[in-house]
Amino acid sequence: MTADEQHSVQLWERFRGGEAAALAMLFELHYEALFNYGVKLTGDEELVKDSIQNLFQKLWRRRQGVRAIQIVKAYLFKALRHHLGDEIKLVKQRRYLLPLSADSFEVTYSHEEFLIAEQTDAEQQALLLAAINQLSNRQREALYLRFFDGFPYERIAEVMSLNTQSVRNLVFNALQAIRKVMKASWALDR
Repeated sequence: MTADEQHSVQLWERFRGGEAAALAMLFELHYEALFNYGVKLTGDEELVKDSIQNLFQKLWRRRQGVRAIQIVKAYLFKALRHHLGDEIKLVKQRRYLLPLSADSFEVTYSHEEFLIAEQTDAEQQALLLAAINQLSNRQREALYLRFFDGFPYERIAEVMSLNTQSVRNLVFNALQAIRKVMKASWALDR
């Protein structure tokens, strides 16, 4: 367990003991990662902001029934994922149509990610993005959690409510599909 994970667990225990400041610190510590993950799931920044707020309010209201956990970040990701799904269902029930479902997962790159990848030319980036967007929603989500958030397979399984082997298969098959598209392109370039 990393130092950050240990710190989160300590804050979680203080929160379970009724310390509001500990929950506020957890919010600050994990907000950015939760926000980025939520936006990847829904594409709706306002919905994600509201859902994160609602999630932490719900945690506070139910603090006495909240169990001890070992990996706070994975727990929060899973809770947000479920909360977003519930929010989207509520919105649809009210007949407001959202273009994306809870299982949607579009991959987009931030400005920083483009700068990091500047050694790869623009055509390869476009090809890679196109290959990623051909994957299933679950494959894209698994890749995002594995490579952008650095989650181990076990944590991804918790977040996505799958078993670990299914997550490994999702990631493996996604990488195979990307390789196939990239190899086909490289073969055409030669």
